[in-house]
Amino acid sequence: MKNKVTVSFKISFLTITLILLLSPLTFSQEEIIKDSEISTKEMISKINTDVDPEFVYEYDQTKFVPPNGKTLLIMGQTVESITEYQNHFSNKKTPGGWSAYWAITEFKGVTERHRNDTGSSQNHQMLVNKFPNTAIQSALWMVGKLRIPENASLGFYDKGIKKYAAWAKSVNRPIYLRIGYEFDGPHNALEPAKYKRIYKRIVDILRKEGANNIAFIWHSYASRPYKDYKLSDWYPGDAYVDWVGISVFGHAYNADFGPHCDTVLAFARQHKKPVMIAESNPIYGIDKDTTKAWDDWFVNYFSFIYNKNIKAVSFINENWQNLNIPGIHEWKDARLQNNKKISEAWFMETDKEQYLKQSPQLFKLLGYKE
Repeated sequence: MKNKVTVSFKISFLTITLILLLSPLTFSQEEIIKDSEISTKEMISKINTDVDPEFVYEYDQTKFVPPNGKTLLIMGQTVESITEYQNHFSNKKTPGGWSAYWAITEFKGVTERHRNDTGSSQNHQMLVNKFPNTAIQSALWMVGKLRIPENASLGFYDKGIKKYAAWAKSVNRPIYLRIGYEFDGPHNALEPAKYKRIYKRIVDILRKEGANNIAFIWHSYASRPYKDYKLSDWYPGDAYVDWVGISVFGHAYNADFGPHCDTVLAFARQHKKPVMIAESNPIYGIDKDTTKAWDDWFVNYFSFIYNKNIKAVSFINENWQNLNIPGIHEWKDARLQNNKKISEAWFMETDKEQYLKQSPQLFKLLGYKE
């Protein structure tokens, strides 16, 4: 528990200084001093870069996978947070991809800007216009409520899917499409049979429309699943999946990401699919005065990327307190720019050649032919 010291405004600066010097250090003061002494290189050295050979395997039926020893770096996830990130880190290298969202129920936020109920905006086309030589990670929202599965099965949303196919072909770059992202999350309430039916319908339409620059991502919440269904119950089949995705939020506050995450990784290995961290963020915040979040979350996060041979990673640079999203009221401000040392360590790590960033050679490295 932190001790509070109250002083009058009339006390001189010298007196305040003496009080602080003579007082025993509180936990927070010790932590700040420790943070001021630690170097960025020391922070990076805490990451375990060993690769588990079990997760180095041949991939089957997939698209746009980085070469051995490479990981595609993606940032997200709203117009506002991406713009803010660029403004703060304009002198840093641009990531290899950007993430954006849209909904199966309406074709909005793809070709033009759309502000949604969270108070944030989406605009796929902005990412295309502003960032050449980068990929797009596109998240397609759908849930098991509001008769969405039933309407989708009846073809109510086919027109929007065809519009998306036309847009995708026009941008001429790799697109990673997460169909019904976090399909097994209790918050999405998707029944497995209904989800698989919609997923296959969407893929069939996109393929028929000739949108061959889309890789299909089967994105698990990697936590306890809805109604405790088996992971395999949601699987649409190898022919419909190019990548397996996972979310990493609270997971990374422990070196062990949990049994449900292990299940997804084992499933991906069994089906010979590359793994993408499709959404990630240290949800309990990045504080200004301490690098505690680095030790608590980032060290485990990057060690996991190396150890599990993760082929793409998407980080959400977000202040969750600004978004009106149900169920995440305890999530905090976790933007990199909050802490200079953490942001320096982030860029020191992601500036390594392992992480693919914006480049005229990027598409070739991903095996994409324009």
